Amino acid sequence: MLPLLWLAFSAPPTALHPPLLPVLPPEVAERLVAPPRCLKAQCVNGEWSVDAMAAIPSGQRRVDASDLPGGGGRMRLPNQRRDWMKAQGSNARVGMQYGVQAVKTRDTSVRVSVDTGYRLQGYADDGTAGTGPILRGQVEWNQALGKRARLSQVTRVETGQHGAYLRNSLLLNVQLQPTLILSSGVEMRRDSDLAGRNQTDATLKLKYAF
Repeated sequence: MLPLLWLAFSAPPTALHPPLLPVLPPEVAERLVAPPRCLKAQCVNGEWSVDAMAAIPSGQRRVDASDLPGGGGRMRLPNQRRDWMKAQGSNARVGMQYGVQAVKTRDTSVRVSVDTGYRLQGYADDGTAGTGPILRGQVEWNQALGKRARLSQVTRVETGQHGAYLRNSLLLNVQLQPTLILSSGVEMRRDSDLAGRNQTDATLKLKYAF
């Protein structure tokens, strides 16, 4: 018995205790020392920008949409609204407008609105020839064509007691240089009650930003 006690008190600590293991695995410690940058959120529908993702150190796995709670890759904002309602008034007409953002992405935007009201002045503000109750609608479409070109179209129609009036414009902007833009477009106007208002125009402009 005494020899065992003497061995216990005289033996070095390394002989009695196992070597300590590292608390963190090497890949976790590497992540803590050099963490990657967080992803950058975009305002358009809250999707994540892949271009902002930093390089992941060797031996580590990139976290993607499947790792998020619910398995979704899109961030939803709780108070984000896509529709609106507002009153409108001018010397030409008064009324109420309801609109909705039908499509909103980085490259495409579509807005649709409907107005009901009363026309106070004929012909003004793309309107019919006379006064009275009116129903008005508008569609706005914007589409990016690559990195340097953008196509946009605005269609506006109004109907009432004095026929219907249509205005449709199509515009193409091409960025030739950072300060130089080539703009070309076609605009059509049609009035069901007054043929003299029917007109089609084509434009070609070169814009330089100082």
